[in-house]
Amino acid sequence: MNDLQVAGGVSSLPPPYVPDSESGVWHRFPLQDKRGKQWGVLAFQSGARKTTSIPLFYEDDTIHGSFETDVNKGDSMRSVTVKVEGSVITGTMADDRVRFLKLSTCLWSHKTAPLPIGCGFWSFSLPLPNEVTVTTSGQPSTFRMPESFLERHTRVTVLYEISVAVSRAMFRSDSNFKTRFRYVPCTRPDPPSALRQRAYRLNRPLLGPTDDRQGWETSAPALARGHAFRTRDAVVRCTLSLPRPLCYTRGSVIPCWLTLTSGDVEALELYAPDALSVHLHRCVCWQSASTPVQHTVGGKTSVTAVARAVWWQRVDDMYTRTMEGELRVPADLVSSSAMGTFSISYTVELGPPDSVGFAPVDRDDGTSLISMPVEVVTMYATDASRPIAYAPPSYENFTPQNVAGPSEGVVYTHPGGVNMGRA
Repeated sequence: MNDLQVAGGVSSLPPPYVPDSESGVWHRFPLQDKRGKQWGVLAFQSGARKTTSIPLFYEDDTIHGSFETDVNKGDSMRSVTVKVEGSVITGTMADDRVRFLKLSTCLWSHKTAPLPIGCGFWSFSLPLPNEVTVTTSGQPSTFRMPESFLERHTRVTVLYEISVAVSRAMFRSDSNFKTRFRYVPCTRPDPPSALRQRAYRLNRPLLGPTDDRQGWETSAPALARGHAFRTRDAVVRCTLSLPRPLCYTRGSVIPCWLTLTSGDVEALELYAPDALSVHLHRCVCWQSASTPVQHTVGGKTSVTAVARAVWWQRVDDMYTRTMEGELRVPADLVSSSAMGTFSISYTVELGPPDSVGFAPVDRDDGTSLISMPVEVVTMYATDASRPIAYAPPSYENFTPQNVAGPSEGVVYTHPGGVNMGRA
């Protein structure tokens, strides 16, 4: 089992965020024993929108709450403890659950205070750290705490829980209650280029990589080789450009710029806007203690396409096509993260055209022509214009699905919507 501990002390954390009546709600959990008798009430405040929603906390939040229970004379209570835990779960065995976060506070102990006869009431505050230290193979590493992650078709879970335990004397049963909550890290991109911000601010078209060199990251050229109309060989040279920084807020859009050149004019015509295949791919990796080799969702080469770019033609001549497009990042995507051997990463992938007239000759294994790693974050850049969607609304629909898996045929469905909270 990996040796895990919380990184840093509470005193080094920024001032905690305290939800108020407008930005948070109180959750009350009546606690009952097996016979249905209530033995206590756990209550705490979170950033969720409704009391019936799963509790929600953000990076640097503090869990403010209380616990109350009836205490009779002669009760054998020894202590009352509240705990918060975060775990990566990769299987059903005990060793497949790695706890990277362990916080606890003792609300009452018989060693420090007399038994409160009647109604015992205790309040508590537990600051959540924004980083934890994971020691694997003797080497400690510090990571930002990952976002909650739970999907039906994925064999790895990131789970956060809060619990209360009342311990009693020997031969008397302890009382325990546990419930889960959502955790969202507050990750932001750096501001975009000044020219791109100006276009957003004035609601004007974006300048391309030629006119805004500092604002775009352009891939190395890739050659798409294939048979055009099954009659002749054809080669199309492709370059894909994405805006810097390669970090995008979920719920926003990723502008794209694609340049295609070829001496075969008819082959270029096959790269029509509706035939272009550019997707945002997600890959989830983990390592199980019972099987100590790294796996990926859907097999070693399987990833999930969570969005597809839409395109419109900007400039063309006989031997060159320049396309402008955008990828709409789903608002409910789990953000990029890494925690030891667990990670969620994203790439933008360009594949051969989805056209019956073009048969690729060297991409039969489903690999992409161009792959550009990107990061998905939860918040918008500070003091910067927010991205504008230029594509017509009719182009926004896309059904996420698993692609190119050797043995998996699952379809990925997004979890519930994400409360974006503090922007």
